[in-house]
Amino acid sequence: MLAVCVLLLLSVLPYLNSLRNGFIWDDQQQVVMNPDLRPGAEWSSLFSTGVWGRLHHGAPGSNIYYRPLQMATYRVVIGAAGTGPFALHLLSVIFAAISVLLAFAVFWKITRSRNVAFSGAALFAVHPTHTEAVDWISALPDIGCTVFVLAGFWLFLSAYGGERLFQEGRAQKVRWLSWGLSLTCFVLALLWKETAAVVPLLVGAYVLLTTSASGSRHRLPEAAKWSLPYWLVLGGYLLLRLQLLGTIAATQRHWRLSPLQLALTLPYLMAQYCWKLIAPFGLNAYYAFKPITSLFEPRAVAAIFFVFTVVILFVWSARRLPLAAFAFAWVIIALLPVMDIYAVGRNVFAERYLFLPSVGYCLLVSVLAAEALRRLPEKRRALVGATALILVVSIFAGTTLARNPDWHDNATLFERTLESSPQAAFVQVMVAAAATEQSGGSSKAEEHYQKAADYSAAEIPPDRLNLAIAYKGLASIYSERNEYDRALALLAKAREASPEDPEIDGEEGLILTKAGRWDEAAVYLKKAAAASGGDANVRNALGLYEEQRNHNHESAVNYFEQALAMHTAQDSFAASVHNNLGMVYGEWGRYGEAIQQFKTAIAITPDDPEVGMNLATALAASGQDDAARAELTRLLARNPAYVPARELMTRLSGR
Repeated sequence: MLAVCVLLLLSVLPYLNSLRNGFIWDDQQQVVMNPDLRPGAEWSSLFSTGVWGRLHHGAPGSNIYYRPLQMATYRVVIGAAGTGPFALHLLSVIFAAISVLLAFAVFWKITRSRNVAFSGAALFAVHPTHTEAVDWISALPDIGCTVFVLAGFWLFLSAYGGERLFQEGRAQKVRWLSWGLSLTCFVLALLWKETAAVVPLLVGAYVLLTTSASGSRHRLPEAAKWSLPYWLVLGGYLLLRLQLLGTIAATQRHWRLSPLQLALTLPYLMAQYCWKLIAPFGLNAYYAFKPITSLFEPRAVAAIFFVFTVVILFVWSARRLPLAAFAFAWVIIALLPVMDIYAVGRNVFAERYLFLPSVGYCLLVSVLAAEALRRLPEKRRALVGATALILVVSIFAGTTLARNPDWHDNATLFERTLESSPQAAFVQVMVAAAATEQSGGSSKAEEHYQKAADYSAAEIPPDRLNLAIAYKGLASIYSERNEYDRALALLAKAREASPEDPEIDGEEGLILTKAGRWDEAAVYLKKAAAASGGDANVRNALGLYEEQRNHNHESAVNYFEQALAMHTAQDSFAASVHNNLGMVYGEWGRYGEAIQQFKTAIAITPDDPEVGMNLATALAASGQDDAARAELTRLLARNPAYVPARELMTRLSGR
């Protein structure tokens, strides 16, 4: 019990300062503005499509992340605690703590040593590479998947207890129950994240390396027997993905590597991951990845050396320290999914991908440390072991504690990331995007978008995704400056870089709308609305078009309501849509509904004088003069020189 309490403290205390962090990166789209997570939404949508399918249906490679348990968990927490970030950050810490306790249980069952199990779990609790997975709400699948992989593996170990269990009736039932529950946990892990697909390999590796059977003729059939049900479950899961998403896997980036280049790049990438586990310092949210293109690069030599070292160490340890060999195999096997660099996406090296592999690493360190301590005099073992563990845990916990504030918000995260990865196009894009949200940040955003475009174009092959994003960002900036022709020219470059991007039509429609070219804009906006599953800006612009050009109140209201359904955050954009709705209802003569919309907008942005003026006008038009005067008084108290408010107040005084 004491060990469990200490592990819980080690799991929670280093992350307490992360609870003050906000929403960052993908959190806005996945959580804050996801209408499927709001109360009253259909639950079925969470289980019938991928994480990004709602936003980018039809875009290549966009609907490959099928993680319904991630979204369902968000939905439950938001239903109980609202959309604030605190509860969701707390959820990540709780899941991380559960994974630590499960790691302790698995280690104990494997090693039969409480001290080895505690040491490994303590390292796992504070390993600094976990900060990305715990601090970033959208990285919860890495933790949730690990929780169920560990639970399923512990249940597998309970079933895999020796042939003697088959000789006892009740024990045999327990064994089969454990195996069945293990398979159930495997299914749940797959529904958290696709990387759980490595479980059959983990099961097979454990049986192969630890079975009492002698010779490969006996070991291999034993490993196949125990792993076969997991392979069958995996096959069923892949069929489900094919049915729901239309694909099992998809290419997100074309690296155009020859077989030799790929054969050199992947071992080097795995070596980088292994080194980050050994030396988890200099942490970074985005590592610029460059594949190996020549056999004569120093990195190619390092890759070849890594392969030979791995093979030699594994063969040696498999004969002398099978548990260490299995722990090492866990690391390598758990990293296999991220070796598919064509499918992983823009950042093939990410710290959150180390959450599951670090289970094996922490077990490996604890097993090797126990083996080393056995060579010391018995009286010194406890002191040396405890001192080393306390020292490492303290350093790791301090590193984790210091890392958490970097994930406070987008501006903080990507400014810090830029220091380590200044030539990463994606980081330049994110710094630019954060700058656009700051007052007076237009020039800074322009600078970073331009750098992103330059770095993207310079890559071999060019990073077309970030190139298109950079051009779209620049187009938006020039549009705000009323440089519409320049903005449209940049959008043409974005379309050339990524011709299948459905967002470009929407951007072009929005720019044409600002330029007053309504009929041209409508063509692009309607095309974007048909292709994109969740662009609230496009719907808002279409609502303005229907109201101002066609005077179609009903159609305008429909588009504005669609925009609000897509954009669930209570921010300035939502306030502007409510204001637009109020103006339509006012033109329609439905003053009661107009007043309600204006009041909703004011509740979000109380300092916006235009909305307050619209509310006062609607109140006056509906005969509520006293309420109109009260609103005008509020506006004039903030700005006594506000002419529209003074003029309406004068007219009301003459009634």
